[in-house]
Amino acid sequence: MPSSIKAPTLEEFRARAALTGLTLTEEDIGHLHKGYVGLLGLMERIPQRWAWAAEPPLVFRADE
Repeated sequence: MPSSIKAPTLEEFRARAALTGLTLTEEDIGHLHKGYVGLLGLMERIPQRWAWAAEPPLVFRADE
């Protein structure tokens, strides 16, 4: 699946983090950026076309 979302650079991510109003250290921003880029990588692995009929839904009932 081609990537439709370009991963932001650390500088772009730092600028976005500053807009949140949270007090984040440089270490926090680095960890969050690494996690965000990793999440984007995982999202790329999800197939666009999925055979949902081949995968029965898992149903968990509280009364069993």
